[in-house]
Amino acid sequence: MMKQAGAATLSIPSNESYAAMQTGACDAVITSSTSLISFRLEELAKALTSGRERSYWFMLEPIMMSKTVFSGLPKDQQDLIMAVGAELEAFGQAGAKEDDTRVEAIFSKAGAKVSQLDEQSLSQWRELARETAWKDYAGRNASCAELLKLAEQVA
Repeated sequence: MMKQAGAATLSIPSNESYAAMQTGACDAVITSSTSLISFRLEELAKALTSGRERSYWFMLEPIMMSKTVFSGLPKDQQDLIMAVGAELEAFGQAGAKEDDTRVEAIFSKAGAKVSQLDEQSLSQWRELARETAWKDYAGRNASCAELLKLAEQVA
């Protein structure tokens, strides 16, 4: 998607973002608000496009357990794991939203221009994604195509 938009891309772990920006290896970073804060990128960035109001990019950070191990647990332990997972989902989402607000304050205080994506810009990114990243993902296998179809149904 980024290449189609005209960018030269560089895939690096988030913890290498600071050095990449500092040395000029990259001009922009796409990562979570939490990582932007943790890696102190406000020290180098001149601008932030916040994901607080709308975004074309989200990070999934699942907690996974082997189905074999899970199935081997007694029912009460399975139920407890599912209940804790549901609690953690709400906790994680609330924390991510707090960080979306916090990152704006941190970057703004450091002198960066903080912007929101408007609906028109988001729509343009969505169309670009549909023609690039979405096609690529859906074309990998039937499960990917089905997951993308389900995701598109979410309001």
